[in-house]
Amino acid sequence: SMGIFDRNIEPLRYDGNMRNRVIIEISVFLCGMVVMIFEILGSRILGPYLGTSIIVWTSVIGVVLASLSLGYFLGGQWADRTPQIKTLSLIIFFAAFSIGITVLIKEDLLLFFSNTLWGLKMNALLVSVLLFFPANVFLGMVSPYAVMLSLRSLRETGVTVGYLYALSTIGSIAGTFLSGFYLIPLFGTNLLLM
Repeated sequence: SMGIFDRNIEPLRYDGNMRNRVIIEISVFLCGMVVMIFEILGSRILGPYLGTSIIVWTSVIGVVLASLSLGYFLGGQWADRTPQIKTLSLIIFFAAFSIGITVLIKEDLLLFFSNTLWGLKMNALLVSVLLFFPANVFLGMVSPYAVMLSLRSLRETGVTVGYLYALSTIGSIAGTFLSGFYLIPLFGTNLLLM
């Protein structure tokens, strides 16, 4: 039987299509960017209703990290089944759809939570879960799913994982600076969400 560290393992699920590889890399970069843009927008979305205190920021950041963690797990599970570029496209579509839903429901949801007596901690946490959790679960699924699509052999697993997660993080860095310095001042919160 072949071990996982056997150097003679034949290529895995990678079809060698350079176009698909570029699509995967661009997708990972852009989804990393969207994670941070959406997180920074989170404080601006909650701010007018719940303020911008450390409690609000803690809720947004904690929910984003929790949802990404679940997304990484689920993305790995899905990737082990039958990885296809079409499924990666669907994951990204559902992330975009979830962000679109956020645009539609945020005002009513925030009005409700700003008028409840549950306290700032509970309100900030619940509204963060409802608005930011779904999209970030899907965004978290992208990188592990992309890893499986990009693997050519098990001996290149570390390089592939490291490269794609670095690409996602570079996207997150770009999203952080772009949103704070240019995108939010230029487009505002609602237009940027759309």
